[in-house]
Amino acid sequence: MMKQLAILVLFVVPAFSQPLSADAFSTLDREVAGLMDAWVNMAEGRSDESAGLFIAGTAILRAETAYGIAVISSSDALPAEVIDSWFAYLKSSADCINHFREAAGSVSTAATEKVLLASFARWETQGEKFLESVQSTR
Repeated sequence: MMKQLAILVLFVVPAFSQPLSADAFSTLDREVAGLMDAWVNMAEGRSDESAGLFIAGTAILRAETAYGIAVISSSDALPAEVIDSWFAYLKSSADCINHFREAAGSVSTAATEKVLLASFARWETQGEKFLESVQSTR
């Protein structure tokens, strides 16, 4: 049964993938940035704890959905010099989502916040590198 499922995934997922578009990138970028907004909201105590957790959970779901769409988007049309920066950007986005999930789901400490902020800094750098690589091909 697992082998049949794996074969189904191998043939069905590529059939549904669309070429990578500016919308896929901008949506992922916006939703990962939304994680930082949710973190600032929680860290500054702008809402009570349950509302902050709801906002954080919603931000995670939105970012994960955008990430899933970006991952299954076909990068075949990207120039060779852009592909590496795209995959580095995807990796840094996943890293942000995972670190945010850890930080939002536990008692926040200075160490947790430091790791999360470093993750966001790497994500921001990778996003800039991706955009620069796209612009250099024009």
